[in-house]
Formats: sequence, C-alpha cells, structure tokens
Amino acid sequence: MTLLDKIKSRGYWKVTVRPIRFVEKRIPEIRSLYPIIEKTAVHLRGWDFPHIAPRLEPHIDIDWIGQESEWEHHLEVWRFFQSGQILDVSSIMHDWRDQSTVWPSGQGWRPGAFLSVGDTLFRFTEIFEFAARLALTDAGDEHMHIGITVSGIRGRALVVDDPRRTPMFADYKASIQEFPYAIELPRAELIANPRELALRPTMELFWRFRWEPAPELLREQQEDLRRPS
Repeated sequence: MTLLDKIKSRGYWKVTVRPIRFVEKRIPEIRSLYPIIEKTAVHLRGWDFPHIAPRLEPHIDIDWIGQESEWEHHLEVWRFFQSGQILDVSSIMHDWRDQSTVWPSGQGWRPGAFLSVGDTLFRFTEIFEFAARLALTDAGDEHMHIGITVSGIRGRALVVDDPRRTPMFADYKASIQEFPYAIELPRAELIANPRELALRPTMELFWRFRWEPAPELLREQQEDLRRPS
C-alpha cells in the first residue's frame, strides 16, 4: 500500500492551489520549485502546511517535485508542478491517533468518529494563507484557483478542544461523505485578507454538520495562530 492509499483509507484533506491561466513551464527550471515551496509554506502552529520534511530529499520527476511524510498522526503527500500547481493530500489527524505516541488514542476512540473544530478552522486558514503567499511568487498569477475537499466525514461528530470557549449543546454529525469547495480569486483580493476568506468554507462545512457558529467565534480562535513571517 502506498502512503497515498493509506491516507485515503481514512478521512483526509485534498487541496489544490494553482493559477487559473495554465502555463506548462511557468517555472522554467525544476530546480527552482523546492526553494519556492520552502519559502511559501506557512508555520501558524506546531506543524507547517504544506509540511516540508527537512531531512527528506524531495522526489524530482519530469515536471514536478514532491514529498511523502509520515510521523505520528501526521500523514501527507504533496506534489508541486512547474505549471505552478500544488496538490496536497493529508490525513485528518484524529483518525491516526492509534499510531501516535504524542497524542495516543483514548478509550472509545475509533477512526472516522470525530472532526475537530479547531483543527478544521486552522487548516482552512493555513490553506488560504499559503495560497496568498504562493500567488506572490513566480508560481502565481493575477487570478488563483483554490480547491479543497474534505473526505470521509459521514457520521463524524464535531468536537472542540475547549468547551468553555466553544460551547456545544448538541451532537452535530455529518450525513455527507465529502465536502468539496472551490473558489477563484484575484490575487489582490487573496493577499488582502486570506484569514477572512478562510472563514467562508469553514462555516460552509460546519453547516453540513448542522452547526451554525458565529463568525466572531471563529475569528477569535484564528487569533491563536501565529502570523506568517
């Protein structure tokens, strides 16, 4: 089983960021790809997005580079193409606590049971922050496409890290298997306020769980994230 197959055997995120206008060799030299993604990866919490494994040499293919990494409950595969497109597939972290020593599974744990409110908000925020940074590099363009799919969510319940801060008064579960979201944005709008743009898909997803949080509640949680340098 490949790592990509392993990730897709449980819940996962699939993210595509690219310029709308296709240019096959937007980045003329493949050796330029790694410095770009290394510079644009965002570090808003303890794990970067996309995850750049410093001790792992990237795979270099015909027109793309990529990495596959697996550590504890973090599983991720990404590919970055000379056209400026990045494709990232990563695990829903709750689903892999059975192989984690830093966040071991507790009594009653099972894969596919939960989706964390905080982790979901933070991942959407990371995606839009990363897209904004990528748009400003040679891989970007005046108009950018962002595609996000959260898969394997049917029957999951939303959970919060701090019930006092984010109270929930019901059992919010999803009845859909996956949540797709796509948007096309002018570069100027994307870089102006990526965090605000991230709130829309976050709330759209939570509505599928029948939970309607106030935007101000999510904005407050976003403040826990560092600003990208």
